[in-house]
Amino acid sequence: MDLKHPISRFAKTVAGTTLVILLPLFAVYSATLSGLQPDMLDIQTKNYAKIHAASYQKVIQKSRESAVQVVSSGATPGYFSSATGTYFKAYGSYFVVTVMHALQGPCAFTTLVHNEKIYQCIKYVVVDAENDYAIIQTEEIEGRTPIQIPKDLPKNAQWRYSYSVLNKVVYSGYPNTIGLLTLEGTIAGFAGTQYLYMNSYAWSGSSGSGVFDAKGKFMGYVVAIDVGTTEFGPQVLQNVVLVAPTHKVDWTKVITGAK
Repeated sequence: MDLKHPISRFAKTVAGTTLVILLPLFAVYSATLSGLQPDMLDIQTKNYAKIHAASYQKVIQKSRESAVQVVSSGATPGYFSSATGTYFKAYGSYFVVTVMHALQGPCAFTTLVHNEKIYQCIKYVVVDAENDYAIIQTEEIEGRTPIQIPKDLPKNAQWRYSYSVLNKVVYSGYPNTIGLLTLEGTIAGFAGTQYLYMNSYAWSGSSGSGVFDAKGKFMGYVVAIDVGTTEFGPQVLQNVVLVAPTHKVDWTKVITGAK
């Protein structure tokens, strides 16, 4: 009697059954491996910590999505400055507000940068040396969401809330041109009646960053970090940040001075 034929059929049946079982397992294994390789661009897009309330997540989003890098060149070849600005829309036109000390030359030598794309300065609407701010008219910036002026400014009693000591604030900027960073802070005190101190961190390139309170109001912009004096000489206090309130800005100029 020939036993090879039944055994061969049995072996084929076992092999076929095994293959049917292994195929789903292989698919699960492949899916598991692919899950270990995240899409970094997707992760970085509008991904805010869920430990915060939804309203506070919107503040973080507003801060990040309105921040742009401001690059300005001077007359000396190879010399330029990098700062941060807040992109806003007012009365149908687009603007960026930043610090005046970041502007090294005329409008033609100043650009706004986001996601490695360059947007031209159309006009310096206002340059205020006393209050250290400038408003730059620009074209619409792709991938940025402008805040709305005057809607997003504090009004009346809202200023009292924005200025309250230990009130939480958020700002986003481009320190040392390393990319967009978002930091939290708290109101620590006041520099006379003109400025306030924020307990946070800032470095070169953070100047001009828009500061938003926990309700999403654009209440100030980063001007500088404090410098103290010790027995060893000047000491930079990177965690004591000088903030100028946005009520120092003459917003009416975007109506009278824009092209």
